[in-house]
Amino acid sequence: MTLHETHDASMTAISPVFMSRIPEIVSTISGAVADVPHGGRQWVFYGSLPLGAGTAASDLDAMLLHDDVAGGSPQRRDATWDGRPVTVYVLSRQDLADDATTRKFGGYFALKLFSPFCTDVHGGTERLMEVPARFLGQLSISDASAAGPWTADQLLARAYLAFVALYPDFGSYVARLIREPELMRQVWSHQRDAYVTALQAAGLVEPIPGGMWEYTGPAEEVNEVRDRCTARFWAFGAVCHGSDIGFPDLYFAKADVRADRSEQDAAIGFLHAIAAAGASC
Repeated sequence: MTLHETHDASMTAISPVFMSRIPEIVSTISGAVADVPHGGRQWVFYGSLPLGAGTAASDLDAMLLHDDVAGGSPQRRDATWDGRPVTVYVLSRQDLADDATTRKFGGYFALKLFSPFCTDVHGGTERLMEVPARFLGQLSISDASAAGPWTADQLLARAYLAFVALYPDFGSYVARLIREPELMRQVWSHQRDAYVTALQAAGLVEPIPGGMWEYTGPAEEVNEVRDRCTARFWAFGAVCHGSDIGFPDLYFAKADVRADRSEQDAAIGFLHAIAAAGASC
C-alpha cells in the first residue's frame, strides 16, 4: 500500500506524513481486531493526528468498517501505536449507513466523519463522506431558514450549525481550529469541497446559476429528530464506555478543556456570520 494508493488528491488537510504511516499503524493495531470479519475491511482515521495537529499526548482515533451485518453490535476496542492509546470503533457498513439515514446511533459514528478523515482504501473517502452529508444535510433542509440559494461556504456553515444544534459542545472543536487560522483554512476548504460534493451525490442539493446551490428533498420534524438523536447518542456512548452513567460529563469535560464557554460562543457566532453572509473563513 503506497501513499498514492491511500491518499486522494483533494484531501489537502490530511498530513502526508500521517498517510505514509498508515500501513505501519494498521499492522500494529490489527491484533486488537483479529476476530473481526475480514470481508470489506476498511480502516478510517480521524481527529487531530491525521491533520498533523496532534501533540505528544494525543490519542489516535480509528474506525474499522466491515461487511458482516451479522457481526453483532458496534464495539469499542483499545490498542496502542507508537506509545499512544488508540480507540478503535468496530462496526458494519450497514450500521454506519443506518446512522446516517435513520440516526440509529444518534450520529455517534456518522458525525465522526464530518471532520477531515483518511482511509486505507483508495477512493474510499468520497463514499464515506456521504454519511455525514446525509445526516447533517437532512437536518439543514428541515431548518426553518432552509430557503436559499446558498453558496458552498454557507452550506458548510449550516452543516456546522446543525451539528452544534444537536451537540453544543462541538463548538469547542471549532474554537480550537479558530486559534490556528492556517489550519482552519485548510480544514474549511477540505470540508467545503468534500461536503458539498457529497450533498450533491446524495441528492440533497443541486446547483443553480451563479455558482449557487439549493436544497432538494423533503423536510422532517426537526425537533423530534433532534430529541431522538441525542437520546441514542448518549445511550450508545455510555454503553461504549463501560456502561458509565458519567459518560456525558466526561464528554463535556473534554470539550471545556479545548475551549471555555466564551470561546465556544464566539466560534458559533463565527459560523452564523458565514451562514448569513456567504463569505469563506
